[in-house]
Amino acid sequence: MRDRDKVLIVDDEQAIVELMGLYLKSDYEVIPAYSGQEALDKVKAEKPDIILLDVMMPDMNGYEVCRILKTSVETQFLPVVMVTALSGKDDRIKGIEVGADEFLGKPVNRLELVTRVRSLLRIKHLQDKILAERNEAMNYLDIAGFIVFVIDSKMKIHLVNTKGNDILGYGEFELIGNDFIKSLVPDKLEDELRGMFDKALDKQLELPEFTEHPVITKDGNEIPMRWYDVILKDNEGNATGILRSGEDISKFK
Repeated sequence: MRDRDKVLIVDDEQAIVELMGLYLKSDYEVIPAYSGQEALDKVKAEKPDIILLDVMMPDMNGYEVCRILKTSVETQFLPVVMVTALSGKDDRIKGIEVGADEFLGKPVNRLELVTRVRSLLRIKHLQDKILAERNEAMNYLDIAGFIVFVIDSKMKIHLVNTKGNDILGYGEFELIGNDFIKSLVPDKLEDELRGMFDKALDKQLELPEFTEHPVITKDGNEIPMRWYDVILKDNEGNATGILRSGEDISKFK
């Protein structure tokens, strides 16, 4: 039997925290927090599965807490429900801009609260399963000795496997969000490689079976690599990025 999901309830009014906790405690483990900073501390310490987050708090408002969580690689998929007495369109837009997943108005309706929490946790469990399967696949690639990157259409790095970080000398999340070409490719090759990828993403050319070019490690060394590139597409067939897998060919030189 799996452990109960953890719900972090954040509000500077204790009575509201206790009321929402009363609605949820029969099905979930409830964790209280009474300020924005305490919420961030509890996220690190308790690893909640979902957050119910008040907007209007004195030290750090809910928008700022949500922004911090959604811009961190470690918590970007953590569901956040903004709970607020504010009802204006601009307030909801601001919440969407910082990455809020859902909104609840005050006073909170019990049925609506329970339904939203259950729905978001169902989605989170599915995401967790997908990420676990992806990580398992990445582990196989690590064992095989390949460097693997997923980069978007703007050349921003979305994923790098453990082998890639180890070989290049970076920490687990250090390369995420960086421009692959600017960060890892020698200056003299930047324009050529970027041009090839731009045309491939725009369906103006087919990517070659493989390419060979070095990558630059964090300490400035160059490693000769053979790269195998695959265009990633969405459900409608539109190009969304590139999967790059590479092997060190210095041993073959």
